[in-house]
Amino acid sequence: MSSSSVVSTMYTIGEFAALGRVSVRMLRHYDAIGLLVPADVDDRTGYRRYAPAQLSPLLRIAQLRDLGCGLDDAAEVLRSDDERAALKRVLERRRLDLVASLTADRARLARLDEELRHIEGEPSMTTIEYRRLEPVTVYAASGIVAGGEDVPATIDRILPPLHDALESSGVDYREPGTFWYESIPDTEDMRVWVSWIAGGEPVPGDGWQIVELPGAERAAVTQYRGDMAGIGAAWNQFMQAVVADGATFSAPCREVYLQVEPLPQSEWLTELQQPVG
Repeated sequence: MSSSSVVSTMYTIGEFAALGRVSVRMLRHYDAIGLLVPADVDDRTGYRRYAPAQLSPLLRIAQLRDLGCGLDDAAEVLRSDDERAALKRVLERRRLDLVASLTADRARLARLDEELRHIEGEPSMTTIEYRRLEPVTVYAASGIVAGGEDVPATIDRILPPLHDALESSGVDYREPGTFWYESIPDTEDMRVWVSWIAGGEPVPGDGWQIVELPGAERAAVTQYRGDMAGIGAAWNQFMQAVVADGATFSAPCREVYLQVEPLPQSEWLTELQQPVG
C-alpha cells in the first residue's frame, strides 16, 4: 500500500507505540516476525503507519506479555479463528506454568531458610549412620539424562514401562524400589537406573534387565521424608555431612524408596545410601 492511500486516522509508529505502551523497537520486531505488520509502509521513506483496527491486537499482545506469555502465545491467539477459545487455552497453560514455578520457588525458599538456620548455628537435621549394604538382585531399566539436568523427566519416562512390563509378565518383583545414578565417562551426561527387587529366581524378559547390585562393606545412610522436589537438597546436605566426616565415596549412590504410594508424596520416606571408603 502506498502513502497516498493513508488516511488521517492512521497512527505513526511512535503514536502507536505510545498507545500500546510498548517501545518502537518492539513494534519493529513484531513487524519483522509477522506478528503485527503495519497497515502502511511509505514506499519512499519506509515510515510505518498503523490503522486504528490494529490497536486491539496490539493491546492483546501487551496484555499477554504482561502476564508472562511469549510471542508464540500471542500469535496463537491472534491467528486463531476462535480468539476467545485460544486466549483461554493460552492463559490456562500459563497458569499451570506459574503454579509449577511457585511450587518450586516455595520449596527453594524453604531450603534456603533451612540453610540460613544451619549457618546461624541451628544443628543440622541430617542424621547419618554407617553400615554394611547387602547385595541385591533387581529388575531394572535405565535412561540417559542429558547434561545431568532433568532427572525427574527421565524417571517419568522409564519407570512406568518397567512397571507395566513386570506386571504383565507376572514375575515376582518386590518393594522397595531402588534408584541409582552413574556418570558417563567423557560426557556431561548421566545414566539413571530404576528398579524393583527380583523375587525368587530372577527371570529374564523384555522390558527389564537383571542387575546384581553389589554390597558395600561400609556405606553412609540417612533418611529423607518429603517430596521429590526436595530430594536434591537432601542429597546435598547429606553429602556435605559425609565429607565433613572425612569419608570418601567408593561407588554410585542409591535411593531406596521405603514408603511411597498410596501416601502423598510429601510423606514419602526415602533412604539415601552412599558407599564410602
